[in-house]
Parts: sequence; C-alpha cells; structure tokens
Amino acid sequence: MVFLGYVPVVGTLGYLSTKLFHTATPFFVLAFFWMALFLFTGVRVNVWRCPRCGQWFSGKWWYNLGFMARRCVHCGLPKYQ
Repeated sequence: MVFLGYVPVVGTLGYLSTKLFHTATPFFVLAFFWMALFLFTGVRVNVWRCPRCGQWFSGKWWYNLGFMARRCVHCGLPKYQ
C-alpha cells in the first residue's frame, strides 16, 4: 500500500498545494515523510521474525531473500503457515 499509494497521494497533494496555496512546500514535506515510511516498512519486512524459531524469516547475516522468501531460511517453516 505504501508503494502503490506514493504517486497518487503525493501527486494529488502537490497539485492541490500548488493551486490553492501557490507553494510546493507541503508536497516536499509529504514526499519526504512517505519515502521515510517506505524505508521503515521495507526494513520491517526484511527483518520479520519466524514464529517457530525466532530467527529472521528471510535471511541470514550474509544474504537476504526479502519478501520473496517462501520458507524460513533457518527452520524451513512455509510462508503463511
């Protein structure tokens, strides 16, 4: 949702702030906030812990499969189980 909503939400606010207030400052503030939210969400997904073993679900210290991991790389627990 964060990825798909960036362009419509930030673009709409940029357009409205330019038309109503004749400034683009709210656009830049929201764009920066949205990029920080995207970074935070990405980090949370990549360090998600496995419910069975408690280790990172998708990676070890030397590699990371990210959200594409189908099983826990430590104990083999299938995703969505």
